[in-house]
Amino acid sequence: MENQRFLFYRGSTPTLELVLPLAVDWGDTVYLTLCQGDRPVLEYAMNGSPALAGSGSLRRAETQENVLLLTMSQEDTLRLESGDLELQLRLKNQVGADSFRPLRGIVGPVFKEGVIG
Repeated sequence: MENQRFLFYRGSTPTLELVLPLAVDWGDTVYLTLCQGDRPVLEYAMNGSPALAGSGSLRRAETQENVLLLTMSQEDTLRLESGDLELQLRLKNQVGADSFRPLRGIVGPVFKEGVIG
């Protein structure tokens, strides 16, 4: 499982399901950062203010307290370059704060640029 990668394409509207080793409370603060080339490109937050805000959403799954759902917009995925991508979560709850090991992914190319209306 160490070498598994996620994949989505530029211009798509993916929803990534992130299964965590702990429960996430509705009031917890969570940041999800997407980096390419060691540079943050997009950021999403649950109960926080992201610095490089995407127009998608980060939320806890309704029925699973250890699952976060990241839904990205076409605009968000078009801000990314084709190629390697890293995703990292940071969480702060009543117990303390934690940073999770980055997950590696791939952004696939798109042949027709722009948002499809």
